[in-house]
Amino acid sequence: MGGRHILVIDDSNTNIVLLESLLERNGYSVSSALSAREGIETIKDKIPDLIYLDLIMPELDGLEFLRILRNNKLWKDIPIVILSAISDKETITKCKELGVTEYISKPLNIKRIISLTDNLLT
Repeated sequence: MGGRHILVIDDSNTNIVLLESLLERNGYSVSSALSAREGIETIKDKIPDLIYLDLIMPELDGLEFLRILRNNKLWKDIPIVILSAISDKETITKCKELGVTEYISKPLNIKRIISLTDNLLT
């Protein structure tokens, strides 16, 4: 895997700790952000190979983050996986239109996350 870099953006510290631990145990380098704005700043410093993104966050939500990312030529091709408690078809469709790679509804399925991560990054 060569330490491929993953950014986790979620306003829940519990989710971040869980994902960081899981992904690092599987050989990935992980950074995290507690807000979409912090996520943008993190990407400016180091472009990740993959982003796990929550949709419901204060200030700037996940959909607006997606719009910003997809409108930046340096970031528009980063694979993004949504991890969200929202599971209505309209939201999922909006995410797909904004170029989301995959949409996973919470609660998180650990085996699916590792399998998907390995498939996207190897």
